[in-house]
Amino acid sequence: MELNVIPFLDLQAINAQYREALTAAFDRVLRSGWYILGDEVTAFEREFAAYCGTKHCVGVANGLDALTLSLIAMGVGPGDEVIVPSNTYIATWLAVSHAGARPVPVEPDLRTYNIDPARIEAAITPRTRAILPVHLMGSRPT
Repeated sequence: MELNVIPFLDLQAINAQYREALTAAFDRVLRSGWYILGDEVTAFEREFAAYCGTKHCVGVANGLDALTLSLIAMGVGPGDEVIVPSNTYIATWLAVSHAGARPVPVEPDLRTYNIDPARIEAAITPRTRAILPVHLMGSRPT
């Protein structure tokens, strides 16, 4: 059975222009035996910090780790609440839980599918420490 798929993203075409650089980087990492930490990660952190115009960058394994560490660095913890979109990827909620706080879901704006700013205020309590908006669906014209 043949599937008719609407083209969304051609990663082969996008990656083709970077193939040589990606292959060289992969070979360097493979030869070094350092899959975590090591010179490649240190170089990435330094270069990305410079690109962002900041003093430091910390490379992490994934978005869940990045969100969790960001919340912990902000002092979010047990007894705190963090407002999250109700329709987000589970990592958003898990990051809040891993930091020890409680996720507070807020429904999306049906025009954009992003967290509804009009509903955020009603969800804020004295325990609210952060709002974690997520750009999951993007916005669409109304």
